Amino acid sequence: MSEYSIELDGRSVAFTLRRSARRTIGFTISRDGLAVAAPRRASEREIRRALVTKSGWILSKLDDWAARPAAPELVLESGASLPWLGGKLTLDLRGEGVRTTVRREGDRLILKHDAHLDGELRTRTLTKALQRFYKREGEALMAPKVEAYAARLGRPVRKVIVRDQKRRWGSCASDATIRLNWRLMGFPEALIDYVCAHEAAHLVEPNHSPAYWRVVESLMPDWKPRRQQMRDEADRWVVF
Repeated sequence: MSEYSIELDGRSVAFTLRRSARRTIGFTISRDGLAVAAPRRASEREIRRALVTKSGWILSKLDDWAARPAAPELVLESGASLPWLGGKLTLDLRGEGVRTTVRREGDRLILKHDAHLDGELRTRTLTKALQRFYKREGEALMAPKVEAYAARLGRPVRKVIVRDQKRRWGSCASDATIRLNWRLMGFPEALIDYVCAHEAAHLVEPNHSPAYWRVVESLMPDWKPRRQQMRDEADRWVVF
């Protein structure tokens, strides 16, 4: 997958380009921006011409995504709410000891920290601790899901990595490494399942061709409403 940019109606628009055995040029616009899928034989000139032809639609969809609310701002105070598996966790800050630790007890997330932390150092320390918690819990929940879907397809997974990704919910590399966004832990588990199945299906089909969606359907017959819910409501569950 390669990255490019083009000027559409006076605006510079970045896009990713993936080539495959498909027969037509297709466009997808999401939180990740503009993605173009094109036949291997299509020239760059043809691709850019197709983008210009669809410029009105592309810019309108990009504007729709830009108008969506940003991720909620993290409030580092006891009583603040954090998205968690479609629900909420209540943050419980405790200035105890010198080590920063995080643990969940029911619907409370207890974060112990050095009471003398202040200012930017406090913000950075507590934020990183919360991110580590989400990543750790994300790996424990999502890696087995991906591996189970891959096993159903008879394909090995090299590794599942849960990390910070600003623009993608997940990705599948050519070496069978699957990367997932830790912010997915704010989402309902049914949508986490969809993303895990989506990425596992790329172990069989690297593009979003009709054959790919048939693989997804074999794993998850009701993938369409889940995908639509991701598109329509994802911002409600994004974690800082």
